[in-house]
Amino acid sequence: MSDIKDKLKELLATRGVMTGAEWGRQRAELDERRQRGDFEIDRCVPGDAMGDMDDHFYRVVNTFPPETRQGGLALGDLLDTIPEHIALSARDPDLDDFDPATALFIDTETTGLAGGTGTIPFLVGVGFFQDGAFRLEQTFMRDFDEEEPMLRYLGELFARGTSVVSFNGKSFDVPLLRTRFIAHRLPFRMDALPHFDLLHAVRRIWKLRVKDCSLNSIERHVLGLERHGDVPSAEIPSIWFDYLRTRDARELKRVFYHHRMDVLSLAALTALLSKRLAIPQGEGFEHAEDRLSVVRLHFQQRHYDDTISHAEQFLGLEPDPDLRRECLAMLAFASKRRQDWQRMEDAWNLMTRECPNDPLPRLELAKHYEHRARNLIEAQRMCEEGIALLETCDDEPALQSLQYRLDRIRRKLGKADAEFQEPCEK
Repeated sequence: MSDIKDKLKELLATRGVMTGAEWGRQRAELDERRQRGDFEIDRCVPGDAMGDMDDHFYRVVNTFPPETRQGGLALGDLLDTIPEHIALSARDPDLDDFDPATALFIDTETTGLAGGTGTIPFLVGVGFFQDGAFRLEQTFMRDFDEEEPMLRYLGELFARGTSVVSFNGKSFDVPLLRTRFIAHRLPFRMDALPHFDLLHAVRRIWKLRVKDCSLNSIERHVLGLERHGDVPSAEIPSIWFDYLRTRDARELKRVFYHHRMDVLSLAALTALLSKRLAIPQGEGFEHAEDRLSVVRLHFQQRHYDDTISHAEQFLGLEPDPDLRRECLAMLAFASKRRQDWQRMEDAWNLMTRECPNDPLPRLELAKHYEHRARNLIEAQRMCEEGIALLETCDDEPALQSLQYRLDRIRRKLGKADAEFQEPCEK
């Protein structure tokens, strides 16, 4: 029997498995340390308790010099942000007066990711420039009764800003904060501020290339940033609830790190976006998909002169046929809006050569030849070629449109022939 016990002990030691007695001693030691407060928030994440004994919350403050780098940019680059670039990428004229020196960069960590009245923001970060440095305040609830004093303090912070920057904050963070402020009968000043939601700007510029436009993905593919010691967003609510139950804040270190990186990346992305857009004709973007997205952005904003200049620069450099097709279409439509008929005709003709199976340029050229160039023969030819292409496709509305136009053109040609022949007979 003793041999068996010895072999079992040897096996357990080899595998690194604790005996029941060892596990019990370690558990008792951990419980004792928890009782002493060794794992409380102030021991794991240095900060300050704000307020008095009956009305308080926890706050962690970090101040970053302007030369602090987040990915490939210094945080101080944010101060060079050009407001027109923010308004352009947001497609929001209210941001024409965006001032990075007085903007608030916000992010929340919550008890759930679905939102709703039952969701609580237990960690709210606000970043802003103060005395030339970027200051990040992370306000934290150590229990549910700390929500109201935390919100009152945040209300004072929000009052100092002239605009808000977030990542999906229009859909999640701001509505959630508004709900909590209303629940505590506190004024919510953020609704009066112009809001730059980076998620939408990021999708407009980088989605064609990056596909996954989550903040972590954009950090890797655009900012060139890799996090170390992070925690997945989906695990954060359970970490906070575990802390409420055990008062063990060791895992919260990773939550605060994750949250801090989110806010710093908001500042860096805002600076990067403006810095890239400041370089003329889209040359600030290295990838063809990103440059095409800039052409599309100008086109959607009806900046037709910018669309034309960016598109022509793009077409001079980019060989990819799929990207060229979209760019040629935007160039042609922008030229049409500017009534630059020759440039429009040239763009559609180039598209017929590069995209021989696409009926769109033939339809547009048929319109042009019929109504502006007054060349019914060419208009007829474009319609016939377009119909021949569409007969092999399942696009009945386009086919009907071309057929209707062709019938009308043939009637006009027939009428013109009749008028020409009638004087000759007389």
